[in-house]
Amino acid sequence: MDPHGSFAFKFEENYTLLVASGSWNLECAEIYDALLRKRVESKPDLTRCIIIDGRNWGLETPECGAKIKELHHFLSGYYKALYNAYYLEPTNIQVGKYLLDQRNKDFNGVFHWQYFHVLDEAVSWLNSHGFNVPMLKDDDFPKPIPADQYLKYL
Repeated sequence: MDPHGSFAFKFEENYTLLVASGSWNLECAEIYDALLRKRVESKPDLTRCIIIDGRNWGLETPECGAKIKELHHFLSGYYKALYNAYYLEPTNIQVGKYLLDQRNKDFNGVFHWQYFHVLDEAVSWLNSHGFNVPMLKDDDFPKPIPADQYLKYL
């Protein structure tokens, strides 16, 4: 099956911006997993924060969710703490919250997360945990790229 879904990363010194877009299937999750593992293995951090723009995320298949949970298990071995600010549309925040809470709960000691529909509130939450994230605009996020276009990097 072809990968469905899009994403993009923007790695800054003090934070990472991630965009997840479209409905993800297992193939998309496998590509995302491979790229993120490669990045983490090449530059592990003790503590990291991420703002995840999921406003155009169309959710995921169950197999995709299981693959991302495997990735979270891997990440929990590399990071002392990983702070995730999920930036979601008010209309999908409850469904996203349910899925993401189920996925993250096994990694409570390492993963810290909160949900926002206002970007400034996400940045403030991360900064309240000791990070130095500048005020951001929607245009600061990278444009999502279809997952199959990342295959050349694997």
